[in-house]
Amino acid sequence: MEEAHMELAHRDYEILKLVGSFTQLASSHLGELVFADRSHSVPDRVLARLVRLKYLNRVGRRASGDKGGAGAYAYQLGRYGRVLLGIEGRQSLSVNNHALLIADTYLELRRAEKAGVLVVKEWEVELPVPPAVRADLFVSVDFPGQRRSSRYFLEIDLGTEAPVRLREKIAGYWQAAESSDDEYFPYVVFVVKHEVRRREIERIIGRLPEEQREMVRVLMFGEVVSRLVGL
Repeated sequence: MEEAHMELAHRDYEILKLVGSFTQLASSHLGELVFADRSHSVPDRVLARLVRLKYLNRVGRRASGDKGGAGAYAYQLGRYGRVLLGIEGRQSLSVNNHALLIADTYLELRRAEKAGVLVVKEWEVELPVPPAVRADLFVSVDFPGQRRSSRYFLEIDLGTEAPVRLREKIAGYWQAAESSDDEYFPYVVFVVKHEVRRREIERIIGRLPEEQREMVRVLMFGEVVSRLVGL
């Protein structure tokens, strides 16, 4: 049997499904999500094997912090991984910082779950929100300490979208809210990394009709979990 067609372990499938969901993941994401109870050498060996077998591709290193520098390797599905999961479309030739920041946000939620702050019931990356929007990350969570549940459409913002595009996106969510039969429509939460961008989006939100303003929030990346608890 060729090495590339050897049977995969359950953990291998878990890795491939995670990478497929986010498009790209850094080795640091996978180390914490899949290998939390293992030494650092174990994920390195497993990921290297999956790359060698063409289930994963190593794209490059993500920048380490705002000042650059080499960080963790980023991975996407390789030839066999895409066939296995039935995923089509063009592969990226470079590190996808937006996908990695979505994964960063998801990881923050999983850390909070591990700490007993919340329980992630459902999640999905790039969830269609008809008729016109696609949420970067949808999450449904329980807050055991408050005995309540809530749902959020998280928009992970890199500061690259123009104000007109942000207004169109919020308008799309409002269309979805107006046509929804649910008693409570999820909050739309923009997650940003810089204070200047937070103020810019808040100014855009401030010019919206009141009912739309109530639907949208802007949170700094470092305060996502603590602020969601209060929403």
